[in-house]
Amino acid sequence: MSDSAQYLVVGGDSLVGGYVFDTLKSKGLKALSTTRRVDTAGPDRIVFDFEYEATFAVPKSICCAFVVAAATDYNRCEVDPNAYRINVELIPRAVLSLIEQGVFVVYISTNSVFGGDQSWPSEYARHSPGIAYAKQKSQSEVAIAAMANEAGYAECYNVVRLTKILDATTPPLPSWIASWRNGNIVTPFSDLIFAPMSPHFVSNALVKLGEKRISGNFHLSGSENVSYVDLAYALAEKIGISRSLIESTTATEKGVHIAFKPRYSGIGMDRTTKLCGIQPQSLSSVIDDIF
Repeated sequence: MSDSAQYLVVGGDSLVGGYVFDTLKSKGLKALSTTRRVDTAGPDRIVFDFEYEATFAVPKSICCAFVVAAATDYNRCEVDPNAYRINVELIPRAVLSLIEQGVFVVYISTNSVFGGDQSWPSEYARHSPGIAYAKQKSQSEVAIAAMANEAGYAECYNVVRLTKILDATTPPLPSWIASWRNGNIVTPFSDLIFAPMSPHFVSNALVKLGEKRISGNFHLSGSENVSYVDLAYALAEKIGISRSLIESTTATEKGVHIAFKPRYSGIGMDRTTKLCGIQPQSLSSVIDDIF
């Protein structure tokens, strides 16, 4: 382990955590990431399992930690009591422990805390979570705020909520590409709305927020609420696929249950843009990043 590291990524095995760690390194910033898998530990990867009661001793050189870890599977959050324990009890406790050790925390949350019925909710809009995962993340934010305020650490962390992150491996993109290569039609859903961002955009924005270390709430969002049909058309145009290989349908028509089906997915970024200069990411930029 390098004692000169300055940044810590808690949850380095996740998609976002891995990209944040790589972005930190690419910028010449010294960083460590955590893993719960002992067999993968190494010089830049230290073991931290927040399910254990023992306090995690942060290397003294760490000034900022990105807490990306969470139980994120929607179905698991509905049925597994341990998912609640992780999201609402253990992770807030880990955040407070980091803060108490002098580390500024960037805590990653989700647009789903707004429930999907608010159009472009601001960084301080009311929560209205629906699914269990959203409720748990909302409760987690509340728990962290309560503990930090009581201990006098309100200025020592921020909350960054994200919309959907899309890369080349995100379903249904691989199956679409495979179908198009074989000249087959894809049937995207017009009733599934999201505001996609690329991991490249998100990781660079998070690193910027980590460098600035401004407290409060921040948002990272795609600039448009789009359907999967819109995404399919944009992708097809990018890679030269005929629109005739796209047939719009709906999840309802196909009998597909989708746990989180928001009317609006994009979240407002006025405060984030004003304080940090980060603009929402356009769909064309997302697609450029993917390819």
